[in-house]
Amino acid sequence: MNTSKSKKPLSKPNARPALDSTLSASKFAAWYWLKAELQTYCRAQGLPMGGSKADLAQRVGAHLGGTLASTAVQGNLPKAKLPEALHLHTVIQPGWALSHGLRRFFVSQVGEAFRFNQPLRALFQNPQGQTLGQAVDLYLQTRHQRRPIGAQFQFNQHMRDYFAQHPDATRGQALLAWREKRETAGSLR
Repeated sequence: MNTSKSKKPLSKPNARPALDSTLSASKFAAWYWLKAELQTYCRAQGLPMGGSKADLAQRVGAHLGGTLASTAVQGNLPKAKLPEALHLHTVIQPGWALSHGLRRFFVSQVGEAFRFNQPLRALFQNPQGQTLGQAVDLYLQTRHQRRPIGAQFQFNQHMRDYFAQHPDATRGQALLAWREKRETAGSLR
């Protein structure tokens, strides 16, 4: 005769909750979620699954009762044809793709080490009458800046910050600190 009662496993008081429709928007925002978890939730709820991790988090938060923040991204602009000849005084047109032809122009101006950095990408998304000469100047001013890490890449930001604070630490120590941080509500904000 089995007299033991089936017991539910004890949960930690601050344990990370399950991502389901019973979760409040504020509780959702307090925790770290993988993109795959956000996509799984969207699939189960019939929500669109496309976009960046930040887009998915906004969509899930709104579905859980939060507000959907409007984004400044206007969507894809219609592609504009790049002129045959590019010069420093050429005005950048909205919708130019960051193409091989444009890259060749920048390489001719600044050298083979050229890479489209974030300030240049932002300029080409919203050129507002800027010229290629101004774009070259912007690149030269910003090429050695550390790239900002997007809000959706909390792990990368943690690793950068951890090694800045603990230069002699090992990767294993940084990963252990990440796991502890990830399992603490609100620690990634």
